[in-house]
Amino acid sequence: MRKSAIPLDRVPEKVVQWAALLGFNVDAAFQPSGDEALFPNRVLIKGDDTAWLAANKGAAIDAMQFLLHEAQGEREDSKLAYLDPQGTRLFRMKELKAMAAFAADKAKELGSFALSGLTPRERRWVHLTISQLPGLSTESEGIGHIKTLKVFRSA
Repeated sequence: MRKSAIPLDRVPEKVVQWAALLGFNVDAAFQPSGDEALFPNRVLIKGDDTAWLAANKGAAIDAMQFLLHEAQGEREDSKLAYLDPQGTRLFRMKELKAMAAFAADKAKELGSFALSGLTPRERRWVHLTISQLPGLSTESEGIGHIKTLKVFRSA
């Protein structure tokens, strides 16, 4: 960790400060995700201007998330803060857990099943969910940021 790194407990304060510099009025606070292995250190962002930060498929939130991780100076998931505008990312995590369960059932039945168009964070959530199930494996396929994730029976 860098000497000038932002400590985890000061992240919500820093998010509010950065948003204010952009002209947005938001509140940020830690709130448990209910599944800390998949979504640790969740920082819920609420307020009148949160929708602006979440617009365009969350491009501004993704940029702030990147800058926040750089400022934290950590590389270990359990020590990084993760931004969640109005609970949209928590909803997506729950949706992907349900999709992983469906894919697992289909892979058991058919031998394999693919989920397409997933971001790195989404693929990680599915990989971790499937890894807890015996007899199944996963692998990402494709080139670029958005990839397909294949669930298959393991030998």
